[in-house]
Amino acid sequence: MTSTTGPHDPIGPGGPGGPSAWPGGAPTTTHPGPPPGPHAHLAPPPAPRHRRRPWAVIALSVLLVLVTALASYLWVRTVRYEEYAADVLGQGREIGTELATLRAQHEGTLSELDAVNEQLTTAQDRITQLADEKAQVGDDREVQRQLVDYQARISQASANVASALSTCIDAQNQLIAYLEDAAAYDPTDLQRFKDDVREVCAAATAANTELQRQLTAGATG
Repeated sequence: MTSTTGPHDPIGPGGPGGPSAWPGGAPTTTHPGPPPGPHAHLAPPPAPRHRRRPWAVIALSVLLVLVTALASYLWVRTVRYEEYAADVLGQGREIGTELATLRAQHEGTLSELDAVNEQLTTAQDRITQLADEKAQVGDDREVQRQLVDYQARISQASANVASALSTCIDAQNQLIAYLEDAAAYDPTDLQRFKDDVREVCAAATAANTELQRQLTAGATG
């Protein structure tokens, strides 16, 4: 049987398990790497850290500014509320004191009006009694005239006092109602009404003082 390989076939039949037909054996397929450097024993350098992006820094700055502004706003609001609360509390105390004083004055005015009415009744009775006494003893007409004039003056003065006191009482009642709900009214208007009430009641007091003077002076005063 003739071999399929020629005499110049470089491959040729090899022996079983024998070496290759290449001189010196088959060439290796691996290439040796470079020789190890002087720092081959060191660990690899760490991976670079990610740098913070500029927009994140800007966002953080804006957030900090907003938080600071909000804190300042809340602080100012708190201070103003505390001042407002203190002012309202002070006004409440002032109005409470004023109400107590006004109610006491109102009670005094009512008592004063009752006293004037009683004085008028007493004066009328006394004038009538004097007129009878003078008539019985035959006093002249001049005395009778003085008694009639005195009675007229006392009646007129008492009517003036009663009217002034009644006006004062009504005004005080209205002012008490206003002060009980003072927050619902303009402070300027409320103060103006207080001044009006004070003037009306002062006029009533002056009229009553004049009435008392006439009552004390008698018919010849």
